[in-house]
Amino acid sequence: MVLSTRPQVLGLYRSFLRAAKEFHSYNFREYVRRRARDSFKAHKGETQPEVIAQLIAEAKNQLTVAQRQARINALYSHNKVVLER
Repeated sequence: MVLSTRPQVLGLYRSFLRAAKEFHSYNFREYVRRRARDSFKAHKGETQPEVIAQLIAEAKNQLTVAQRQARINALYSHNKVVLER
């Protein structure tokens, strides 16, 4: 089971990074990146299949939320912050 979940988890992580790129707002974009990185790193050593399955399901739900918020964020204009200039 570990071998089959590794590509799935890496794919989820990449999807989070792609979802973060869709945010036009720097703060939201960095928040999604940081949240994904910290969450995946915190559960890196998990070995119990039940817990891994639960974490994957939760990550898929959070990814859906992040993608939906990115679309909503794209609807509104914003000024670039100093870090983006």
